[in-house]
Amino acid sequence: MSNLIITGHRGAAGLAPENTLASIQLAIDLGVDRIEIDVQQTKDNVVIVLHDRTLRRTTTGVGFVKTKNYEEILKHSAGFKFNRHYVKEKVPTLDEVIKLIDGRVELLIETKYSFMYYPNIERHIINVIKNNDAKLWCKVISFNDRALFRIHKLDKEIKLGKLFVGKHAKLPLSWDKGMNMKPLHRYHFVEDIIVKHSYATANIIERVHEFGKQLHVWTVNDPETIEKLIERGVDGIISDYPNLLMKYRK
Repeated sequence: MSNLIITGHRGAAGLAPENTLASIQLAIDLGVDRIEIDVQQTKDNVVIVLHDRTLRRTTTGVGFVKTKNYEEILKHSAGFKFNRHYVKEKVPTLDEVIKLIDGRVELLIETKYSFMYYPNIERHIINVIKNNDAKLWCKVISFNDRALFRIHKLDKEIKLGKLFVGKHAKLPLSWDKGMNMKPLHRYHFVEDIIVKHSYATANIIERVHEFGKQLHVWTVNDPETIEKLIERGVDGIISDYPNLLMKYRK
């Protein structure tokens, strides 16, 4: 139980506006081991920290990120919709987040789209990590195989993790938007396998451990499920409320 790895989801998304510097700082203050964020890319090739490809849900702006320069995005609040107290929070860049964390915790950078949607995003992510000398504590994760394989091709020193909705323990099957034929050994170069918590069966946990990787689950926000997953043997839990997990490390 003391070895449980605690990851704050989008910082501490249940307690502060997701993917903002305030949320990330709160997660650090709570004592997480890792922080997960999401990245998109602007028209002027700035890698920013935002979950959606549009501004509408989490900011006071609208429109697709890829059609806007970063200066345009900075005009909008990234915290007002969560709570007026956070009205001054802006959409941060990946560079700003890495500088804020500064190696105090591990950073998981989820890229949802590949170069097919955002030109050269993989190279831009790598460059931000390298420019901050952060390879040892940054890890890029994705559901998107194009993105993962391209990053691995560009720089094999970048740490990687594979996201699934679900993965069959014995068959080469996985679930995302549909059913896919993806054997586990396809991802021999990643460190983590990360699945939706409802698919974290004892069998897949055992299979991933036999494969020599860690099994983490997303996104768990209730104590009952947390305890079940710990008993089942997951290596780590991603949560919007990382404060709920702290007592399991005592």
